[in-house]
Amino acid sequence: MSTEAKTGVKSEKKPFTINPYILLFCVICLVFVMSFFIPAGSFERAVIDGRTQVVPGSFHVIEGVEVSLFDIFRAVPYGLIGASGIIYLVLLVGGALAIYNKIGAIPAAINALINTLGSKGDGMLVVVMIYWLFALLGGFLGFIEASIPFVPLVVPVILSLGFDPITAVAAPTLGAMIGFALGPTNFYSVGISHIIAELPMYSGIGLRLVVYFTGTFTAMMWLMRYAKRVKKDPTQSYMYGMGIDVSDLTASLKDNESTKMTTVHVITLVMLLGTFFAVVIGMMLYDWGLNDMTAAFLVTGIAAGILGRMKPSEMMNTMMEGAKIALPGALVVGLARSIQWMLENTMMLDSIIHGLSQMLYGLTPTASAIGIFGAVMVINFFITSASGKALAIMPIIIPLADLIGVTRQQAVLAYQFGDGVVNIVCFTYGSLLIYLSYGKVPLTKWYRFVWPLFLMLIAYSIIFLAIAVAMNYS
Repeated sequence: MSTEAKTGVKSEKKPFTINPYILLFCVICLVFVMSFFIPAGSFERAVIDGRTQVVPGSFHVIEGVEVSLFDIFRAVPYGLIGASGIIYLVLLVGGALAIYNKIGAIPAAINALINTLGSKGDGMLVVVMIYWLFALLGGFLGFIEASIPFVPLVVPVILSLGFDPITAVAAPTLGAMIGFALGPTNFYSVGISHIIAELPMYSGIGLRLVVYFTGTFTAMMWLMRYAKRVKKDPTQSYMYGMGIDVSDLTASLKDNESTKMTTVHVITLVMLLGTFFAVVIGMMLYDWGLNDMTAAFLVTGIAAGILGRMKPSEMMNTMMEGAKIALPGALVVGLARSIQWMLENTMMLDSIIHGLSQMLYGLTPTASAIGIFGAVMVINFFITSASGKALAIMPIIIPLADLIGVTRQQAVLAYQFGDGVVNIVCFTYGSLLIYLSYGKVPLTKWYRFVWPLFLMLIAYSIIFLAIAVAMNYS
């Protein structure tokens, strides 16, 4: 007799996931196989206005390029070395942020927010404030995975105010993911893409701020419309009648002494905010690079630990734990960089760029930008890491954009949209599944709620890409 028959409980199937490391290694193997069918080739390159660009019409085939099976495995360490700056950034910033989390500053801020606003009105203000909190973290700091520890703090609060699980999950999920998708200073998509495109870090921020605030406001209105309807009539919930018990998640709005805001919390939160602004200003005005950004977070992380009266050994252990949590993402970045090394070593990169440029020849810049957006959306189902995907495909997209009349800034915007917008429906995206699990929301019910918003965001992205082309966004 099966376990299901014995217990009378239907066993849940595990969601389908794709291991990103295996997938990226398979792509490296695919590049090796492709090298036997795609001829090696190269463009002439010239430095124009301080940027390295391909010279149109200069493509030529190169004979005698040899590739060995051992190159598949050689690509991995070369990729890790090539992406070392970003890898160490991810690890050390992850360690520094772990200190802030250990001190309890961010949980205390969330707790203070919900205790202050929870008793006012019908609770809608709490939902909106939680949404914007996660939208700011996602849009300006690039937090999605880093926001996961805070989701269990806010979901019970929203449930206890009488909203359904979808509302409770949607507030942090839509906030973080749409903020991330449209973020003006999201390092993991915009920042890394700007480095590869040889553009000033976070340049073109004016249009991106417009994109961010209009897009996140649109998603907020979608969330409020659903939340108000469900609060007024619980039978309107997409989860009504499913028999899913969330009573164990419900939390009281009374003060929790362990997360009460202290002077140290306030100071460390101000330090974290100040670090962010210092990094943005440094990169925009003083040519700061990855090492400067890493050092800034490292300094303030240590300072936060000192303010929190952490012993040096405790501080180091906390940073190691934070780096350990960040390690999977850092390795994805390195393995993705291995794909670029393989393409360069086989000398297929320029051949692929040449072939794609021929396919897109004759299309308008607007159509080409939309084509880049669509291609990145499809790729995102297989490589969900924004930074890893940027390192893998932006070396192809940027020179391609130079050839087809799309500015590099427009190409980065198309990449940003394609990378982020699809996250809210991407069933291969582990973070989405984790967010939903905190409210016991089935993926099918989430799709019913979010699918119309996803289609609106696609239309929204296309409209802004057309605007970017029309205004010669560069």
